[in-house]
Amino acid sequence: MACGSEPAEPEPAAEAEEAEDAEAAAEEASMDMTPGVFVIAPEEGSTVSSPVTMEFGHEHFTIEPITDPLTVHEGAGHHHIGLDTDCLPVGEIIPQASPWVHFGDGSNTIEMQLEPGPHRVCLQIGDGEHRTLEGMSAEVTFTVE
Repeated sequence: MACGSEPAEPEPAAEAEEAEDAEAAAEEASMDMTPGVFVIAPEEGSTVSSPVTMEFGHEHFTIEPITDPLTVHEGAGHHHIGLDTDCLPVGEIIPQASPWVHFGDGSNTIEMQLEPGPHRVCLQIGDGEHRTLEGMSAEVTFTVE
């Protein structure tokens, strides 16, 4: 407060500095190129009918089909889901057996018949050798009616 009862006017320099700080923070956030993977559907906590449509997304990463022979390409891999199981630690090879489903063709959707009740899906990206990658997993829980 200034002398008297009127509030002091903000200093123009302080306002300009705050605006510059906000702009810099927004620019830094938009430049984040960290690779990531996420579940598009079903949504966390949702109730769905069977067959369940599952869809996955990614950013700053290349999803590609596996090759024969298996080849690891930096910054690339493919989706895997584990149904009602925990995600695997980084660096482990994802089993090619239940409860895991491999998307070796590079796709990002699947329809699955699931029993009624609660379910949990672990989405993990594996490299060309099906090895889990740092920061490339996501989980979602949902209920089938």
